[in-house]
Amino acid sequence: MKRILTLMTLLVISAALFAGIPHPVFVENTGDPASFEAYLGSDPGTLLTETSVGCGILDAYHLIMVECGNFPEWEFADVLYIVTDTQYSEVTLGYDNVQVLTGEEAVWYDGEPGDEVTTQNAFNTGWNLWSYNVDILNDSVAVVLAPLENLTKVKSITESYDPTLDDMFNTLFTLTDGYGYWVQVSADDSFELSGDLLPLSTPIALDSGWNLVGFIPEDNYGVEWAFDSLIVANQLVKVKSITESYDPTLDPMYNTLEMLYPGKGYWVNVNTDIMAFNYPEAERGRVAYEEEVTSYIWTPVVYTNSTCAYAMINETEGQIGAFVNGECRAVTEINDGYISLVINGEILETVNFKLFQNGQVSDLNTQIATAPGEDVFFDLTSEAPVVTNALSAYPNPFNPETTIAYDVATAGNVNVSVYNVKGQKIAELENGHKDAGQYNIVWKADSQASGIYFVRMNAAGTDQIQKVILMK
Repeated sequence: MKRILTLMTLLVISAALFAGIPHPVFVENTGDPASFEAYLGSDPGTLLTETSVGCGILDAYHLIMVECGNFPEWEFADVLYIVTDTQYSEVTLGYDNVQVLTGEEAVWYDGEPGDEVTTQNAFNTGWNLWSYNVDILNDSVAVVLAPLENLTKVKSITESYDPTLDDMFNTLFTLTDGYGYWVQVSADDSFELSGDLLPLSTPIALDSGWNLVGFIPEDNYGVEWAFDSLIVANQLVKVKSITESYDPTLDPMYNTLEMLYPGKGYWVNVNTDIMAFNYPEAERGRVAYEEEVTSYIWTPVVYTNSTCAYAMINETEGQIGAFVNGECRAVTEINDGYISLVINGEILETVNFKLFQNGQVSDLNTQIATAPGEDVFFDLTSEAPVVTNALSAYPNPFNPETTIAYDVATAGNVNVSVYNVKGQKIAELENGHKDAGQYNIVWKADSQASGIYFVRMNAAGTDQIQKVILMK
């Protein structure tokens, strides 16, 4: 209460000092700086200091006061930068006569505004949803992505760029801050981008329907924080990554997309045109969420369109894979009986499902049709064929070889192959007809790096998986 009364007194004094339209801003700073400078993001050439009329450091109250009326001109949503010798704060100006930021609202960051950073941009073979959050001096697609040796194509929603084609066939030439892009590479690739971080106030225009949006913040944060303004206004319909989704209207158990990450692009669906969406300013500098990485036994083939599919299953854990003609299009974990899949595909297709549980893969007796951009709600049964084949590896962990033992209940073709954690086949140990009986086969992994691998056996239409660990 004492602080509030003191601030009210200061405001009266401030209003008396200035003619015209005073706009005092108070920001709490417990570091007690000796001096500061202040300027507007729209006019960095005009500086206010602690010696300017109406500006000062109120040591007794740990406050810095900036009288924005001293600026020749300021507008609503301008960003006021207050810079001390070691820290800076960003304040988005509003129409309130006075803005007072204390406690958690008074956010300070180490360093100076516009410090240059270097970001890593990694691409997996195939399609990637990509964005950037630094100020690129040259917005040419050809220039920015030139370091990618394996680049094959770049796409926005309506335009495309192919480095092997004549420019007459290319329609995408420049990149736009705040937007996402599909980037296709023929082999794993990466490059670095250096520059000043894009301000969180960067406006992003959204059309009603689906948009490809970039993630501007410096660290990874929750999807509900990032799109809070759209959720509160009931404008957000859905957000999708390549494998996960978030829908504010669904039971939270269906939502698999929890965090957004710098360098990634996202599909964002809104129900109205939005002239200028902004990410929240206050979160920069706070501790980001830790990324949780799940090892899936399948790696989906990525297409630049997808369907969100939701179901319930009478299982509490395990992994579900969606397949079209044997090609994996989606994979997710069972969330206490709830299933949410982003099924990649560009045409109407029939999808089948597999369950991975307790080291075993089973075909599920469920089939649905998907159409890109349309949600599907369905019932998923966990009924599966009875498994009569056993698979095991010994020793496990091993170095450098292990013996794979398996049983064949009925004569037929047997395939035993080894996959890395990316889902890439690295060895085929067996592929041919086997009579009923017990068999052993040795995998010699001298040429492989230490790590986790999956031995997969297919027999009688049923898959089994054994995780093995190579420790050199």
